[in-house]
Amino acid sequence: MSAAPPQMRRIPDEQFFDLRSWSADKAEDYGEKASMIVHTILLSKRDQVNRITSELHDGNIVLIDFTPLTSDQETLHKVLAELERAIADIDGDLVGVSQKWILATPNGVRVSREKLKV
Repeated sequence: MSAAPPQMRRIPDEQFFDLRSWSADKAEDYGEKASMIVHTILLSKRDQVNRITSELHDGNIVLIDFTPLTSDQETLHKVLAELERAIADIDGDLVGVSQKWILATPNGVRVSREKLKV
């Protein structure tokens, strides 16, 4: 038996997207169930670290916006230290991608620290 051909994705007629008006509820689900999901979270409380580590244990990637914690450096450092310990326990990876975003990955996924060259 041969596998069914992949479904074609619908591509909009517009050449560029205006991301300012885009929201997640407008996103389309393309294809079958994924083996890994990329989540985003707005990290504003220390207890959210448990939710992040739960997703990592499930094999998912989490993109973390820690903007709400930037005004309280002491809490930010405590939360990041707790997150670092949790990720070290599962042999995941944690890397800053901007001044207010970090990427947390599960075991088996590493983030390159080098930019792609064209």
